[in-house]
Amino acid sequence: MPFSTALLTVTIVLWIWVAMLSPVIVSQLTFPASNNGGSFTSGSSQLMCSQSGPQGSAGVPGASGPPGTPGSGGPPGEDGPDGRDGDKGAKGHRGASGRSGNQGRPGSKGRKGAIGKTGPSGQSGLRGTPGQTGKQGAKGVMGDEGEPGVPGRCNCGSPPRSAFSVAVTKSSPRDHRPIPFRRILLNEGKHYNASTGKFVCVIPGVYYFSYDITIAGDRHLAIGLVHNGLYKTRTYDTNSGNHDVASGSAILRLKSSDQVWLQIYSSEHNGLFFDPFWTDSIFTGFLIYADQDFLNEADRKANAKDDRLKKSMSFE
Repeated sequence: MPFSTALLTVTIVLWIWVAMLSPVIVSQLTFPASNNGGSFTSGSSQLMCSQSGPQGSAGVPGASGPPGTPGSGGPPGEDGPDGRDGDKGAKGHRGASGRSGNQGRPGSKGRKGAIGKTGPSGQSGLRGTPGQTGKQGAKGVMGDEGEPGVPGRCNCGSPPRSAFSVAVTKSSPRDHRPIPFRRILLNEGKHYNASTGKFVCVIPGVYYFSYDITIAGDRHLAIGLVHNGLYKTRTYDTNSGNHDVASGSAILRLKSSDQVWLQIYSSEHNGLFFDPFWTDSIFTGFLIYADQDFLNEADRKANAKDDRLKKSMSFE
């Protein structure tokens, strides 16, 4: 029996004993003062103490009571921590072979293998029909220069000609535009236009141009040779009081329809002078040699014309 149960049993017994003695009448009770804190006097055999005595020794435990009714089950406890991994087991025996599985899908195509050795040559087959003509290939590298051929014929006649020489007819022409040289000294091929003051190239090639311009005694001159709107040469002459001459020249390569002219490039320095009795200002130009492509084309046209003429005469 537990100690708490035994103590409860003794307490109950004592209370019953006290209840049985409660009818006894206490007739006299005196509590004189004393140094030790208390004493008592009673007129009967029944006494009541004024102080608690020392605690008695524990009583003999009583007999064990009957077992109590089992209590209801408590709620489930919380999950404990995972146990540590066990030791690796011994290797088992090899199991029986399973059944063969279904055939898998074909794998991806592998890389192309290395080229094998050339096999023996087979017998020549029958000659096939000619195929269609292929496209023209790219132009090949130029070969070595061949031997000179037989001289060809030339119906180009006299070599191409182009030349002019012209003079002004008045002083101080307008600046920043072609100077009109109205008086024609020579115009071979009529490639110089007197109304515009421009030479227009008809035969492509290399040309020589020059000018000699008289300057008034009290003026200066700023003149330039222009090719298709761009200055090729410029001449600036300062006069010290007497009449002077400014000169210039250039060699230019011209293409067909190119234009060349002279013009004053400063309005403050336009001292070009003209006197019909004793001085002139001249602009000159001529072809040195024509381009070879132009000559070849002229020769081809001349030969073609000659062939047509001979063919027409043979039919007659």
